[in-house]
Amino acid sequence: MVGKTKTGKGFRGILYYCLQEKKNPEILFQNNVVGSSPRELLREFLAVREENMFISKPVWHTSLSFSNEDSITHERMLEIALRFMEKAGFSNDNHQFLVVKHNDKKHSHCHIIANRVGFDGKAVSDYYFKSKTVKWSKELEKEFNLVCVQKIASTRREKRIQKPSDDLTYLRNAIDSMLNSNGVNSLYDLALKLKDIGIGMEVLRHVNTGKEYGVNFSLGDKTYKGSDIGKRYAFKSLSQLVSNSKKHLARKDILKSDNNLTL
Repeated sequence: MVGKTKTGKGFRGILYYCLQEKKNPEILFQNNVVGSSPRELLREFLAVREENMFISKPVWHTSLSFSNEDSITHERMLEIALRFMEKAGFSNDNHQFLVVKHNDKKHSHCHIIANRVGFDGKAVSDYYFKSKTVKWSKELEKEFNLVCVQKIASTRREKRIQKPSDDLTYLRNAIDSMLNSNGVNSLYDLALKLKDIGIGMEVLRHVNTGKEYGVNFSLGDKTYKGSDIGKRYAFKSLSQLVSNSKKHLARKDILKSDNNLTL
């Protein structure tokens, strides 16, 4: 089981995220809240949050992810989630929280949204909450005989490593070939050249500043970051390669011109 916890200032964002339709959410449990929509739940959380306005981050958000090998049922998932909240210091009598299961991914996972501020005005401690979440998750793995977190992390690393080398080799060769050809004086020129042979290229820009920061390449229905293909194809390195290619071609033209003059 993988457990991750974050704290935050506002309930609106996390409620709308966890209950959005595309996640196909299922509310497994509600503690001291009765609403079913983000708007209704937001009002309830804010009403109790006002009991202690000195707490800058009243939002507690934990996600619990399970291996498919666990064959987790709704009942089992809820039991684990409630046990986690108990370890974190939340009580059924004094705190508001809800458990939402998402059905948008292959592995089973749920989200717990809680109000750190209790009805008594006191706040659940967030002292070292990230490291404690890891500790509690390991304890729950043993308690409920779940697949260990290391195995899930290892599987994820293997999936990232298992990239289609044929695609990457083809992309590397194609980009190198275009860089060595005439007429590639900018990343825009390179994109046009690659488009002619069925390779998409997109330069990424920051939304606020418009500054270029990355590059993606697409082949069929698959997209790869430049760094996935190789370090030299990451945005910064690729920009330098284009610049060097331009200078190299310019020098060749000068030498050719000089030779003509000599002749």
